[in-house]
Amino acid sequence: MKSKTLTTTLICFASMVLWVFPQKDYKGKVVDAQTGQVIPYVNIGIVEQGVGTVSDEEGLFHLYFEKGEVEPTAVILFSALGYASINIPVEKMPLVYNEYPVFKMNPERVSLNEVVVSNKDGRFITDFVGYKNYGERTFGYWKDQIALGGELATRIIAKSGIRRLDRFQFEVFHNPSDSLLLRVNIYEDDGPIGSPRTNLNKSGKNILVTIKKTDKIVWVDLKPYDIYVENDFMVSLELLKVYGKEGLGLILAAAFNKYGSYRKYSSQDRWERIADQNMAYFLETQFMVSEKVAQRFEKREARKKKKVRTISGFALRRGRMVAGVEVTNTRTKETVFTDDNGRYVIAADKKDEILFKKEGYKLMVLTVGDQPTANIIMKGEE
Repeated sequence: MKSKTLTTTLICFASMVLWVFPQKDYKGKVVDAQTGQVIPYVNIGIVEQGVGTVSDEEGLFHLYFEKGEVEPTAVILFSALGYASINIPVEKMPLVYNEYPVFKMNPERVSLNEVVVSNKDGRFITDFVGYKNYGERTFGYWKDQIALGGELATRIIAKSGIRRLDRFQFEVFHNPSDSLLLRVNIYEDDGPIGSPRTNLNKSGKNILVTIKKTDKIVWVDLKPYDIYVENDFMVSLELLKVYGKEGLGLILAAAFNKYGSYRKYSSQDRWERIADQNMAYFLETQFMVSEKVAQRFEKREARKKKKVRTISGFALRRGRMVAGVEVTNTRTKETVFTDDNGRYVIAADKKDEILFKKEGYKLMVLTVGDQPTANIIMKGEE
């Protein structure tokens, strides 16, 4: 059964025991009906029954359940970005031992977000929305082997107006797995009890992120997906795959804001509201404002920068400057990147810890101290 344990500091995905009888393995392969190419990361499950999974990189899936333990009217739903969903009654689900029946999905015409800018004098400014954890002991916890397709979502409060989503950040407290594959989903809050429902990612491309053991602050680039919102929206992280022998035990930072989080345990399961607390999901966006508002904003930001202490320097590897290194202050959660010359500048106080991260290199850590400048020697991964 589902555990509903919840405290003011814990948002928990608990393990589930759904059936007491031996379960059959309903497996299959999902392909594009027109091209025959496999479709990875399809959500497959019995609607609102807590039985679900996700197809792997080769389009293969295994769905375990016993027909006698579900309602006769139950339906298995296949859904994927860029494809029309298909529904199969449980009683008609094929069971072929040692083979993978093929399930074909038809491509759906992609309707890109249409943005109409009515303010001729307006322009976009950088605006941050969402929540950060500033040392609070509050977190969301995925425990044991939850079913693939399980999600943890949070409502993001945003001013009304045209807003493009550029980058998404979350913080990892603990991850015992070698690595995890997650999907970022952006939803309207148009489901029951204000839960997620309509997916706002119309690009037809999955927003995938791999979490390694050493990852702490994770940024995900959303610009390639061209996602726009106009009001409050929902962001979720969805489990797609666990790598390595260690079990699932991902702990993510949460925050004390009281707008609400939601969870579901597997693909096609129902959403449940689980807490007033929010996950520490944070986004960099571009927000459309009038020219007058933009100028006021820029002046205010310039005054702030003059008052902030910074540390600067270069990232180097074997005497050469390293561009594109992700530089993050773990206290403020601010992130910048080294420029083409390998130089960085970031706001930091004496006791702050700065992380230097780039694919192909080891994670480097710097404690600021009294030094106004510091160069970092990047080390290659072994």
